Amino acid sequence: MCEDPAVAEQLVQARDRVRAAVVALLLVHAALRAWLVLGAWFYSDDFLLLERVARPGTDLASLFTPHDSQVMPIGIALTWAVSAAGPYAWTTAALLSWVLQVVAAVSFWWMLRTLFGERAGILVPLGLFCLSTMGMDTSVWWAASLNALPMQIAFCWLVTCLVQWSRAADRAARLRCAAGTLAAWVAALGAGPRGFVLAVPVAVLVVVFLTPRGRWRTHAVRVARSFGLLVLPLAAIGVGWLAYYLTHAPSPVQRASTPAGRLAVDLLTASWAPSLVGGPWRWDVVADPVSVPHAPVALRVLAVLAVTGWATWVVRRRPRAALGALAMVLAHLTVTYLALAFGRGTQLGALAALNTRYLADALPVAALAVGLAHLPLAGHAGPDPDRSTAPSGWGRHAMVVAIAVTTVGAVASTVLYAKPWHRPFPAERWVANAHASLLEDPGPVADQEVPPLVQLPLHYPANLPSHLLAPYGDLVDARTEGNDLRVFDEDGVARPAVVEGTTSVRGPLAGCGHRVEQRTVTIALDRDAMVPLPWTAIGYAGSGPARATVSFDGRPGRSVEVLPGAHTLFLRGDGRYSQAEIVVTTPGAALCVDRVVAGTLKGLP
Repeated sequence: MCEDPAVAEQLVQARDRVRAAVVALLLVHAALRAWLVLGAWFYSDDFLLLERVARPGTDLASLFTPHDSQVMPIGIALTWAVSAAGPYAWTTAALLSWVLQVVAAVSFWWMLRTLFGERAGILVPLGLFCLSTMGMDTSVWWAASLNALPMQIAFCWLVTCLVQWSRAADRAARLRCAAGTLAAWVAALGAGPRGFVLAVPVAVLVVVFLTPRGRWRTHAVRVARSFGLLVLPLAAIGVGWLAYYLTHAPSPVQRASTPAGRLAVDLLTASWAPSLVGGPWRWDVVADPVSVPHAPVALRVLAVLAVTGWATWVVRRRPRAALGALAMVLAHLTVTYLALAFGRGTQLGALAALNTRYLADALPVAALAVGLAHLPLAGHAGPDPDRSTAPSGWGRHAMVVAIAVTTVGAVASTVLYAKPWHRPFPAERWVANAHASLLEDPGPVADQEVPPLVQLPLHYPANLPSHLLAPYGDLVDARTEGNDLRVFDEDGVARPAVVEGTTSVRGPLAGCGHRVEQRTVTIALDRDAMVPLPWTAIGYAGSGPARATVSFDGRPGRSVEVLPGAHTLFLRGDGRYSQAEIVVTTPGAALCVDRVVAGTLKGLP
């Protein structure tokens, strides 16, 4: 039977138009993501990872050492690559993140092309994946991207290879597809613990869309026959990896209450639904520069109604396919909710539902579900193979308007999210000033907690300069005791240190105060007026270089260096005390102690 040349030409032109639109959409995505990430900088968990690989003794075994209860060898390997470029090499980190985002988008397109062919309908799920704000944190926040982006890529490859396996006509092709599927599954698990969650939407895809339907008993047999040989090694890898987790990683599940209802409502109505229709349109900065969705209630309601209306419409047009796609999304969201409720929700409460990084793996699942609900699979397989949801007449105009509104809203929401990241936020400003101060004067500094917006107190001791600035190596000399220390102020500028608090009475010797030699001198202070964990400043004049021992209320003493001339010795204590005991241990040396102050360490203006 001969093919009509005119029809063939029309098909080629339609395919070329689709390809051009795909390329344009991918280029827009690449440009937008480059602008997003290049203008940002490191924050919070980024410092923990960079410090980890900057410490001596990092080896291959450390790839599988848990980070914050997560085994993430891919993320640690990427951190090594960034660390090798130098201290806080943001350009390298940003380019690496950008490349992963581009690869994720291309992989998603490859998955759509494999499932549905080169038809115009794939532009809708591809546009949703490229422009949605779902998982927005992972586009800018580097540590979040280390888990999420490899996971998105692995999900796309996993689905693609499974589909190709189901269509393979010969043994060699099936072996290639099996190898690709296993590699993608290993990559998903290596990206982080949420890789296990991807098994849920993939299972729904296999059972509902990749296996010819029939009665449930015969259907189960078909699934087992078609995918059993592949599922067994996948399950073995998953069980083995889970066993490693249980034996080597601390459990993130805590015995703490979670606002279960509020968590579910915020997850669906504040984070997930608005991101599907161009939202959230407004963000709330909770820890500069990190923002969470903060859409007005009216817009949240409209978003839920829009998603519900779309789901109802598509179920009426393609009931079996649409219900399968919705089952995929709901199953994945349920597992995501349970992971938050028993994990981060115990630490962050309902705020966990507003952290978009926890929905990064939900984005490719939701976008794929949109395609499955609307488009028949290539080769006329799966449920409702011959029916299309393409509207006509006024419905087509309504669809164009909806896509345009969603696109504009998504781009606007993205730009608004990027604003705090593109200005010098506290962490970026503090580290830059600290580095400049140490270059100007590489002397010792007090190892005192940095401001909370630079590094969270819950990460202690990572919020100390000795940890935060570890990538700068020997340039940093941070101490809990020393002479004439400097201290970083709120902006990271190193200034001469001073202690403000309760002060001792001056000693009895005129011009000397308390004379300290090889006999212990006790100096009294007001314990009740002290802060719980005071720093102590001892103003003294030394006769020469010597060693002295300082103790508080008879606790184990600390051997310290004292210098000739007038100086101030700073020590970080472990609690309140009522008397300081000082003795010089170097024979023939002496100190004149002017006064002792115990309280809060600050920098001079």
